Amino acid sequence: MKNPGTDVLLDLEPNSKPYLLKRIISDGFDTVVVFLLFMLFSALIFSSPLASTYNTHYNNYKKVQDEVVAEYDNDAEAITEKLRGDRYFLDEQFAANLHSYLLKLLAGFVAEAAVLLIVPLISPLRGTPGKLMTGIMPFSEKRQTKATRLSILLRFVFIFLIDSAFFYLFTGIFTFILVPVLRFIEIIVNKKNKTILDALTGVMIIEKLSYNGIDK
Repeated sequence: MKNPGTDVLLDLEPNSKPYLLKRIISDGFDTVVVFLLFMLFSALIFSSPLASTYNTHYNNYKKVQDEVVAEYDNDAEAITEKLRGDRYFLDEQFAANLHSYLLKLLAGFVAEAAVLLIVPLISPLRGTPGKLMTGIMPFSEKRQTKATRLSILLRFVFIFLIDSAFFYLFTGIFTFILVPVLRFIEIIVNKKNKTILDALTGVMIIEKLSYNGIDK
């Protein structure tokens, strides 16, 4: 950003990069809030008409499973062998798991959108609840100003597609533990403490006080 009346670009002050502990607390707080909202929305969705198809497939494959268990008198090896060859059971189980994943993905989308998209778009500093609480904010290096709404939107898209749609498919609820760990590793391996998402959206996280100094 140019200093008023000059052609000199202002550099960020030395304290622009927040303490690592602030990043950890900020991301941890946001993750906990998203997780709690995810659990709430999951409970609501799975008890709503949206889960009717899932419930149908689930009841179908559980019925077959219960019948086989009763037939082979809890012989685990025989039960496993029988179910592996039952195409109807396998198809219903796959359909139930697929619908379960999609419903949880919907719950994750709503939870993440509330914390990682709506709050930053409303906030003058573009911060998530965790960032606002710890006094840090996303900063556009190219524009030398607070992060743009477009960068916040792109950041949310990347987070949802990678953290939710991809990781959740393979790790399930453990995603809420795995993702913060991966972000911490990304932060500590570069001088600017940027995650991959920061780099993709041209953003770095700075102290709010540093931005105030530039803005003045």
